[in-house]
Amino acid sequence: MTDLSYLREIAMGDDSIVIEATEAFLENTPATIENIQKYYKDGEWQKLYKQAHKIKPNLKYMGMERAHELILDIEEQANTGKISDDLGDKISEFCSLNKQALKELSDKIEALKA
Repeated sequence: MTDLSYLREIAMGDDSIVIEATEAFLENTPATIENIQKYYKDGEWQKLYKQAHKIKPNLKYMGMERAHELILDIEEQANTGKISDDLGDKISEFCSLNKQALKELSDKIEALKA
């Protein structure tokens, strides 16, 4: 689900940077997930696009490949306004993956701090 090896590489093995970046992700992601769901439901495509664009690099840092693939598609659809019938399913899967990742990352951070 998550893989912090890319983040560790960027941080050049500095666990404090890994912890700081992951804690920021843990803090900001729940609100982003809520916003993505709300903007989809309300058909606010530009706001949805901005939220998708904002979270995209963080997914890469956290090694969340499937979530990153989904957000690229969500971002593209919201930006172009060409909304597919399965966008709601993709958003549901994206949100579910993120909720699982939050638990996993929280456990990983606790292990790093120990």
